[in-house]
Amino acid sequence: MMELLAQTFLGLPLFAYLRFGIIILFAWLLKGFLSKIISRLAYRLFKKNDGDIYYDRFVDHINKPFGNLIFAIFAYISINQIAPLLERIWLFKRGSSNALAADTKNIIAVKAFTLMDLTDRIFFFIIIITATSLIVKIVRFLFRVLIDKAIKNGDKERQQLLPLLRDVLRVVIWGFMFFVILGVVFNVNVVTLIAGLGMGGIAVAFALKDSLENLLSSFMIMLDKPFIIGDLIKIDGVEGNVEKIGFRSTHIRTAEKTLVSLPNRNLISNSLENFSERGARRVKMVVGATYGLSKQQLQTILEQIASHIRQHPETVDNPNVFLDSFGDSALNINVSYFVKVHTETPFDKIKEAINFDIYEIMYQYGAGFPYPTQATIETTEINNVTPGTNP
Repeated sequence: MMELLAQTFLGLPLFAYLRFGIIILFAWLLKGFLSKIISRLAYRLFKKNDGDIYYDRFVDHINKPFGNLIFAIFAYISINQIAPLLERIWLFKRGSSNALAADTKNIIAVKAFTLMDLTDRIFFFIIIITATSLIVKIVRFLFRVLIDKAIKNGDKERQQLLPLLRDVLRVVIWGFMFFVILGVVFNVNVVTLIAGLGMGGIAVAFALKDSLENLLSSFMIMLDKPFIIGDLIKIDGVEGNVEKIGFRSTHIRTAEKTLVSLPNRNLISNSLENFSERGARRVKMVVGATYGLSKQQLQTILEQIASHIRQHPETVDNPNVFLDSFGDSALNINVSYFVKVHTETPFDKIKEAINFDIYEIMYQYGAGFPYPTQATIETTEINNVTPGTNP
């Protein structure tokens, strides 16, 4: 058996091909098992404080990239078992073999284009991308834990700041790895490249003017804090609760459950109403009462409307209810009150409940609601009227 494995094929013993296949098969079969073991060991960093409550989520985040990284490493080890064969396969050559033998620099230049060297670069590229993806996944998990704790503690400032820091860190990690790939895989002089980018920074700034403006606006929002996540705001005709503040835009969830994305620069440059800052939201309306009601009936209607609004659990302060003016077809009653902002009941539902109370009061103590009426006056045509006499 050993004699058979010692026989050569394409300049390599069969034992080298056997090692290549065994390592590949081993990596394919055991990558899932090994990734779970490593994930469990890595999770011990968080287990002291949080137990196992985040274990499933942690494994979901890093299991796949861990498995891919393990397979890529073992695949590279297996490729090295047949490296002498790949080093003899030239992608292309420069100069003659005699010249190459006399010139060491040319030998190095030609070796850079062997199949093995190309394989090295491909595997370095895959390993760097996979490792970066793994790091980003771990960062996302760490920030997810921190955000959950901020939500549990009711810390809205951290809920607003942590997602932005997470996105910034992800961009920094991928940007750093981009230059690593250029230097390691493509042999680019990164220092010279960065210097060249510095010279073209003005052109890049003009090209990314809107994006940079939105990014700076997001930091201004963080520093100035005109609103935080969860606040009820109104801007450019859009009204809703703030769900996320990102690099480029802020997400607002409207009462219709629509998700509206507004550029951050609009939030800085336009007038913005923050209903959450005042703690209450004003409702103002005009209710029409029919003519012909007595003074006592009108006073009773005003008192009942004010009493029902005051007794509602989601209203604050005393309502303002008074007879405002005499309209063309109704007595105009002005009604205004304030509704709590931080409440589980939607604003529209609170307003609707109070409107139903007013509706019942108007029919119980008055004659309902008036509506415009039109009177028709009939005339009779008179002919042959004698001047000086009454018709």
